[in-house]
Amino acid sequence: MGSDAKRGIWRMAHAERAALADDLARLDAGQRDAPSLWAPLDSRLVEEVVHGEDIRRAVGLVRAYPQEAVVRALRLQARTPASFGGAKELVARVRLAATDADLSIGEGPDVTGPVLSLLLVVSGRRAALGELDGPGLSVLAASS
Repeated sequence: MGSDAKRGIWRMAHAERAALADDLARLDAGQRDAPSLWAPLDSRLVEEVVHGEDIRRAVGLVRAYPQEAVVRALRLQARTPASFGGAKELVARVRLAATDADLSIGEGPDVTGPVLSLLLVVSGRRAALGELDGPGLSVLAASS
């Protein structure tokens, strides 16, 4: 690892939360040189939204995603087996119903909430559990 990379890692590790949030807000969302560009669009959407939220929520940033992108990402997670990072088996036990999108996936007791929160929870992010409701929530909570 080069010295520039080491300095960058050290700076990020020791940065003030506000400074890190400012840096992240300035990142070029149009960057086109990542290896994930060769992945299917829906996979890239899962990566962008879920991992982006991992970072944004940790530093207090909020982002409004295009609803279609979040819906596509959730649909991919719902049909992808857990062994590949998805939630196919989980969605077979609950019915996910978005309160802010025309989306209902799965069978079983309802879990309702914003589509972004549904995506995060089925992707293993427990932090979004408090944003959901319904009789199927205990199934999600036990799984994530």
